[in-house]
Amino acid sequence: MNPRTLSFLVAALALAFLAGCQRPFNHDNFDMIQVGVDGREDVRQILGKPTSELGDQWLYDDLKRHYSALIHFDESGMVRGKEWMDAKTGQWEGRNPNANEPPQGETREIHKKTTRIDKD
Repeated sequence: MNPRTLSFLVAALALAFLAGCQRPFNHDNFDMIQVGVDGREDVRQILGKPTSELGDQWLYDDLKRHYSALIHFDESGMVRGKEWMDAKTGQWEGRNPNANEPPQGETREIHKKTTRIDKD
């Protein structure tokens, strides 16, 4: 085998190895998942193998980068909802589709009081 062919094969193998090391679980790939459109196999192709399969929920967790995601599936295996949690920034988007709607809250009392802190 001539040196040029050998160097081409080494470069191709190195590129294939680096492509295989790419972490598929990240926020950009999480955003690609569409509720009501994608199924379990679509999610597995986009995000890779889940950290845990919890019945109708798949957990993805990256402890080194401090973020997690939950993907919720319906009975037919389609994505029903998704949640993203980033512990570093405090970002939490999405919600559990099985949870109750959060209460809307109400205003019961409004107090307005001002205090002057500089004395003339």
